[in-house]
Amino acid sequence: MKNNADKVIEILDMTKISMEEVNDKLNKGYTILMAFEKGENVTKSIQDGRSEYLNAKVELKEERENCGICGCGKPANVLVYVRR
Repeated sequence: MKNNADKVIEILDMTKISMEEVNDKLNKGYTILMAFEKGENVTKSIQDGRSEYLNAKVELKEERENCGICGCGKPANVLVYVRR
């Protein structure tokens, strides 16, 4: 999924970035490695290969405990690539 290896950025603490900043990076062609808690919505997005919330394609990189902080504030347990 990594569309452009030179334009991959990591966001492992989702509480430290706004959705406007995420959308700006996606609109500029970046692929973002993001940390999430694997709940119902994230699981569906991974299965579908698309997040309607982010209006972007998603692909699971790995499942790993405590790999970051989800935007909800909970410990993240999945890393996903996100790109438009």
